[in-house]
Amino acid sequence: MFIENLKNFVTTLVTMLIFISAVELISPNNKMKKYIKFILGLILITVILNPILQFISNGGQSVVDNIKNYEEVFSKNENKTDVGNMNIVKNNEDEGEVRKKAFINNFNKNCDSLLKKQYKDSQFKSEIDCDVDFTNITLNVKRLRIGVGENKINKIKKIVINDEVKNSTKEENKEYTEIINFVSSELNIPKDKIEVYKLEE
Repeated sequence: MFIENLKNFVTTLVTMLIFISAVELISPNNKMKKYIKFILGLILITVILNPILQFISNGGQSVVDNIKNYEEVFSKNENKTDVGNMNIVKNNEDEGEVRKKAFINNFNKNCDSLLKKQYKDSQFKSEIDCDVDFTNITLNVKRLRIGVGENKINKIKKIVINDEVKNSTKEENKEYTEIINFVSSELNIPKDKIEVYKLEE
């Protein structure tokens, strides 16, 4: 309604300006030009004031009516979306569970990228088991499992006697201890809750 009135007003105004320009070009002599300009100016003022007067007389009520109509439409749409969201949450899972899953997923990705920056030759797969309280913003980590694998192609290892096997497992354990210490200091998680294991190739 308002846009239509504005469109009509602009159309009328532009038409009037074209008409005034045409009359000024056609007007015969200088004495008559002054009177013609005065009359055309009055007409232009009338064209400009007409919509303002209409608004003052009955436009205020139409604006109030339009606002009420928009409020009704929005309230109907809000009710529909609320019902829709409730159904989605009921169909899938509790909203808290959805948020917790998203948090855990993001935590695992961030942990992997943090480790990847520190140990570039390795690949990681983190899995956290935790309780998240979104109201108090607290995180209780039960266990953090980190799988470690190598990006590079490994050489075929010789089959060796028991002493050498013990040494290689010691080296692995030393590397895993380093990862545990790093994760514990960076993410502020107790070391006893972090478990590192070798990813199967």
